[in-house]
Amino acid sequence: MKYFEFGKENKTTLLLLHGVDTTWQMSFEKFIDVAKKKYHIIAVAEDGFNADEPDVDAVSVIEEARKITEYLVENYDGKVDIILGESLGVMIMTEIMLDPRIKVHTAIGDGYTILEYPNFKFDISKRFFAHFLTEVEFFAFRHMGFFNKILGEDIDSMIYKNVSKKTLYNLEYSMMPYRYKFEALNLADSYLWHGEKEPGLKQVLRKIDKSKYHFAHKVFKGK
Repeated sequence: MKYFEFGKENKTTLLLLHGVDTTWQMSFEKFIDVAKKKYHIIAVAEDGFNADEPDVDAVSVIEEARKITEYLVENYDGKVDIILGESLGVMIMTEIMLDPRIKVHTAIGDGYTILEYPNFKFDISKRFFAHFLTEVEFFAFRHMGFFNKILGEDIDSMIYKNVSKKTLYNLEYSMMPYRYKFEALNLADSYLWHGEKEPGLKQVLRKIDKSKYHFAHKVFKGK
Protein backbone atom coordinates (compact mmCIF):
# COMPACT_ATOMS: atom_id res chain seq x y z
CA MET A 1 0.00 0.00 0.00
CA LYS A 2 1.25 3.45 -0.90
CA TYR A 3 0.09 6.98 -0.17
CA PHE A 4 0.36 9.90 -2.56
CA GLU A 5 -0.01 13.42 -1.17
CA PHE A 6 -0.78 16.66 -2.95
CA GLY A 7 -1.35 20.23 -1.80
CA LYS A 8 0.51 19.69 1.46
CA GLU A 9 0.55 23.46 2.02
CA ASN A 10 -3.23 23.41 2.55
CA LYS A 11 -4.73 22.92 5.99
CA THR A 12 -7.82 20.81 5.21
CA THR A 13 -7.03 17.12 4.75
CA LEU A 14 -8.94 15.02 2.22
CA LEU A 15 -8.44 11.25 2.17
CA LEU A 16 -9.37 9.51 -1.11
CA LEU A 17 -10.27 5.80 -1.19
CA HIS A 18 -10.86 4.29 -4.61
CA GLY A 19 -13.15 1.38 -5.41
CA VAL A 20 -12.47 -2.20 -6.41
CA ASP A 21 -11.07 -2.95 -9.88
CA THR A 22 -9.68 0.55 -10.39
CA THR A 23 -6.81 2.72 -9.12
CA TRP A 24 -6.40 6.05 -7.40
CA GLN A 25 -5.24 7.59 -10.69
CA MET A 26 -8.18 6.25 -12.70
CA SER A 27 -10.68 7.38 -10.09
CA PHE A 28 -9.27 10.67 -8.88
CA GLU A 29 -6.43 12.07 -10.99
CA LYS A 30 -8.50 14.72 -12.80
CA PHE A 31 -10.23 15.64 -9.54
CA ILE A 32 -6.91 15.94 -7.73
CA ASP A 33 -5.59 18.40 -10.32
CA VAL A 34 -8.32 20.81 -9.23
CA ALA A 35 -8.78 19.90 -5.56
CA LYS A 36 -5.09 20.13 -4.62
CA LYS A 37 -5.39 23.90 -4.89
CA LYS A 38 -7.62 23.91 -1.82
CA TYR A 39 -7.07 20.63 0.02
CA HIS A 40 -4.19 18.58 1.37
CA ILE A 41 -4.99 15.36 -0.48
CA ILE A 42 -3.98 11.89 0.64
CA ALA A 43 -4.69 9.37 -2.13
CA VAL A 44 -4.38 5.71 -1.19
CA ALA A 45 -3.06 3.13 -3.64
CA GLU A 46 -4.84 0.14 -2.18
CA ASP A 47 -3.33 -3.34 -2.14
CA GLY A 48 -3.91 -5.33 -5.31
CA PHE A 49 -4.69 -2.21 -7.37
CA ASN A 50 -1.30 -0.52 -7.48
CA ALA A 51 0.99 -0.87 -10.50
CA ASP A 52 3.93 0.14 -8.28
CA GLU A 53 3.43 -2.98 -6.15
CA PRO A 54 2.35 -5.69 -8.64
CA ASP A 55 3.19 -8.55 -6.26
CA VAL A 56 1.06 -7.26 -3.37
CA ASP A 57 -2.45 -8.70 -3.16
CA ALA A 58 -5.42 -7.40 -1.22
CA VAL A 59 -6.39 -9.54 1.76
CA SER A 60 -9.71 -8.09 2.92
CA VAL A 61 -11.64 -4.88 3.51
CA ILE A 62 -10.78 -5.15 7.21
CA GLU A 63 -7.04 -5.42 6.53
CA GLU A 64 -7.07 -2.49 4.10
CA ALA A 65 -8.85 -0.37 6.69
CA ARG A 66 -6.42 -1.44 9.42
CA LYS A 67 -3.37 -0.37 7.39
CA ILE A 68 -4.85 3.01 6.50
CA THR A 69 -5.98 3.59 10.08
CA GLU A 70 -2.47 2.97 11.39
CA TYR A 71 -1.08 5.37 8.79
CA LEU A 72 -3.51 8.10 9.86
CA VAL A 73 -2.77 7.57 13.55
CA GLU A 74 0.98 7.61 13.00
CA ASN A 75 1.10 10.57 10.62
CA TYR A 76 -1.96 12.68 11.46
CA ASP A 77 -2.76 11.76 15.06
CA GLY A 78 -5.90 10.04 13.75
CA LYS A 79 -7.47 13.28 12.53
CA VAL A 80 -8.74 13.78 8.98
CA ASP A 81 -11.13 16.49 7.85
CA ILE A 82 -12.79 14.72 4.93
CA ILE A 83 -12.88 11.13 3.66
CA LEU A 84 -14.22 10.45 0.18
CA GLY A 85 -14.75 6.75 -0.50
CA GLU A 86 -15.84 5.30 -3.81
CA SER A 87 -17.70 1.96 -3.97
CA LEU A 88 -15.48 -0.51 -2.06
CA GLY A 89 -13.72 2.54 -0.66
CA VAL A 90 -16.91 3.40 1.24
CA MET A 91 -16.71 0.08 3.09
CA ILE A 92 -13.09 0.78 3.95
CA MET A 93 -14.11 4.29 5.04
CA THR A 94 -16.72 3.03 7.51
CA GLU A 95 -14.26 0.56 9.02
CA ILE A 96 -11.71 3.35 9.51
CA MET A 97 -14.29 5.65 11.10
CA LEU A 98 -15.26 3.03 13.69
CA ASP A 99 -11.76 2.97 15.16
CA PRO A 100 -11.92 5.13 18.32
CA ARG A 101 -8.54 6.67 17.50
CA ILE A 102 -9.91 8.24 14.32
CA LYS A 103 -11.71 11.59 14.18
CA VAL A 104 -13.44 12.53 10.91
CA HIS A 105 -15.39 15.71 10.27
CA THR A 106 -17.00 14.87 6.91
CA ALA A 107 -17.54 11.46 5.31
CA ILE A 108 -18.68 11.07 1.70
CA GLY A 109 -19.66 7.72 0.23
CA ASP A 110 -19.87 7.71 -3.57
CA GLY A 111 -21.65 4.74 -5.15
CA TYR A 112 -22.21 2.75 -1.95
CA THR A 113 -23.26 -0.71 -3.14
CA ILE A 114 -24.85 -2.67 -0.32
CA LEU A 115 -24.71 -6.26 -1.49
CA GLU A 116 -24.47 -8.67 1.42
CA TYR A 117 -23.19 -12.09 0.46
CA PRO A 118 -24.60 -15.27 2.02
CA ASN A 119 -22.97 -16.67 5.13
CA PHE A 120 -22.25 -20.25 4.13
CA LYS A 121 -22.28 -22.92 6.81
CA PHE A 122 -19.36 -24.83 5.30
CA ASP A 123 -16.07 -23.32 4.21
CA ILE A 124 -15.94 -25.41 1.03
CA SER A 125 -19.17 -23.76 -0.14
CA LYS A 126 -17.74 -20.35 0.68
CA ARG A 127 -14.58 -21.06 -1.28
CA PHE A 128 -16.48 -22.41 -4.27
CA PHE A 129 -18.71 -19.33 -4.42
CA ALA A 130 -15.72 -16.98 -4.09
CA HIS A 131 -13.91 -18.86 -6.86
CA PHE A 132 -16.95 -18.64 -9.14
CA LEU A 133 -17.34 -14.89 -8.62
CA THR A 134 -13.62 -14.37 -9.20
CA GLU A 135 -13.73 -16.15 -12.56
CA VAL A 136 -16.76 -14.11 -13.64
CA GLU A 137 -15.07 -10.84 -12.64
CA PHE A 138 -11.78 -11.77 -14.24
CA PHE A 139 -13.51 -12.60 -17.53
CA ALA A 140 -15.60 -9.43 -17.44
CA PHE A 141 -12.60 -7.14 -16.88
CA ARG A 142 -10.86 -8.48 -19.94
CA HIS A 143 -13.93 -8.07 -22.13
CA MET A 144 -15.16 -4.77 -20.74
CA GLY A 145 -15.22 -3.20 -24.20
CA PHE A 146 -18.21 -5.42 -24.96
CA PHE A 147 -20.00 -4.21 -21.83
CA ASN A 148 -19.38 -0.60 -22.88
CA LYS A 149 -21.85 -1.16 -25.71
CA ILE A 150 -24.45 -2.65 -23.39
CA LEU A 151 -24.10 0.01 -20.68
CA GLY A 152 -23.59 2.95 -23.03
CA GLU A 153 -20.70 4.17 -20.88
CA ASP A 154 -16.91 3.91 -21.12
CA ILE A 155 -16.30 1.47 -18.27
CA ASP A 156 -13.27 -0.10 -19.92
CA SER A 157 -11.02 2.92 -19.31
CA MET A 158 -11.89 2.81 -15.58
CA ILE A 159 -10.81 -0.81 -15.02
CA TYR A 160 -7.38 -1.83 -13.71
CA LYS A 161 -6.75 -4.91 -15.83
CA ASN A 162 -3.60 -6.05 -14.04
CA VAL A 163 -5.47 -7.08 -10.91
CA SER A 164 -4.65 -10.65 -9.90
CA LYS A 165 -7.10 -13.48 -9.39
CA LYS A 166 -5.69 -13.80 -5.86
CA THR A 167 -6.76 -10.24 -4.99
CA LEU A 168 -10.23 -10.75 -6.43
CA TYR A 169 -10.61 -14.10 -4.65
CA ASN A 170 -9.44 -12.72 -1.31
CA LEU A 171 -11.89 -9.83 -1.47
CA GLU A 172 -14.81 -12.05 -2.49
CA TYR A 173 -13.98 -14.62 0.18
CA SER A 174 -13.65 -11.96 2.88
CA MET A 175 -17.10 -10.61 2.02
CA MET A 176 -18.72 -13.75 3.41
CA PRO A 177 -20.13 -13.08 6.01
CA TYR A 178 -19.21 -9.35 6.02
CA ARG A 179 -21.99 -7.07 7.24
CA TYR A 180 -22.07 -3.34 6.60
CA LYS A 181 -21.35 -0.92 9.45
CA PHE A 182 -23.99 1.76 8.93
CA GLU A 183 -23.43 3.04 12.47
CA ALA A 184 -20.26 4.71 11.21
CA LEU A 185 -22.44 7.25 9.40
CA ASN A 186 -23.43 8.68 12.80
CA LEU A 187 -19.81 9.48 13.65
CA ALA A 188 -19.36 12.32 11.14
CA ASP A 189 -21.19 14.76 8.93
CA SER A 190 -22.05 12.01 6.44
CA TYR A 191 -23.19 12.08 2.82
CA LEU A 192 -24.05 9.34 0.36
CA TRP A 193 -23.97 10.00 -3.37
CA HIS A 194 -25.54 7.90 -6.11
CA GLY A 195 -26.26 8.17 -9.79
CA GLU A 196 -29.95 7.88 -10.57
CA LYS A 197 -29.31 4.72 -12.62
CA GLU A 198 -27.10 2.90 -10.10
CA PRO A 199 -28.42 -0.40 -8.68
CA GLY A 200 -26.87 0.58 -5.35
CA LEU A 201 -29.32 3.47 -5.04
CA LYS A 202 -32.29 1.16 -4.51
CA GLN A 203 -30.34 -0.95 -2.04
CA VAL A 204 -29.57 2.09 0.09
CA LEU A 205 -33.14 3.35 0.04
CA ARG A 206 -34.40 -0.08 1.03
CA LYS A 207 -31.85 -1.11 3.65
CA ILE A 208 -30.63 1.98 5.53
CA ASP A 209 -33.06 3.28 8.14
CA LYS A 210 -32.70 7.07 8.01
CA SER A 211 -34.37 7.39 11.41
CA LYS A 212 -31.49 5.40 12.89
CA TYR A 213 -28.54 6.37 10.72
CA HIS A 214 -27.96 10.03 9.92
CA PHE A 215 -26.74 11.10 6.49
CA ALA A 216 -27.67 13.35 3.59
CA HIS A 217 -28.41 11.51 0.36
CA LYS A 218 -27.74 13.15 -3.00
CA VAL A 219 -28.92 11.54 -6.23
CA PHE A 220 -27.36 12.73 -9.50
CA LYS A 221 -29.99 12.68 -12.20
CA GLY A 222 -29.29 10.77 -15.38
CA LYS A 223 -26.00 9.35 -14.09
